[in-house]
Amino acid sequence: MRLHRSILKNASSRAMPRDKALPKELRLKKWNIIKGDKVMVMTGKDRGQSGTVTEVVRKTNRLYIRGLNLASKNVPKSKDSPTGKLQKEMPIHVSNVALVDPSTNQPTKIRLGTFVDPDTGARETRRYAQGTGTYIPKIVDLSYQKNWKDGAFDTDPDVVNKVSFHTIPGTPPFPDDVMREIVNRYKKLY
Repeated sequence: MRLHRSILKNASSRAMPRDKALPKELRLKKWNIIKGDKVMVMTGKDRGQSGTVTEVVRKTNRLYIRGLNLASKNVPKSKDSPTGKLQKEMPIHVSNVALVDPSTNQPTKIRLGTFVDPDTGARETRRYAQGTGTYIPKIVDLSYQKNWKDGAFDTDPDVVNKVSFHTIPGTPPFPDDVMREIVNRYKKLY
């Protein structure tokens, strides 16, 4: 939703933080760092410290690292913050971090290589550490599944596993009127 300039001028940046998105030509085309990767900060106040990427913001070429680049924010005193100050993670530009090689725990550049699965023949692009050639796997984040709960509209597993269609050789998979519609999809149906 876009708001008029006069409304935005009066809005507090504390109440409504504004991330300024970069123009499309300045955004990175390829991202070699994803959520869940272990990275090391190469510049800034947290130089030499490593942590896990918690969020990637592609619109601004920045990422958040758990426990690094902290800033204090003044908030009203409450049970949760008796001192009135909160520690908040701030974004770090992607050029200021490097992936950590899993075999040496040192920062490394990466190269992309094509891997062909010998069993299935499926191709996939993998990340390898530049110096040692160690494979750096992409970690799949499934933490959101912990919050899943079965609801009233969810289908029972027994119903999902039940076979509801039995094929008969020589008969089309759909009724005749549906088959005519598929075959003659650019013609009028009578």
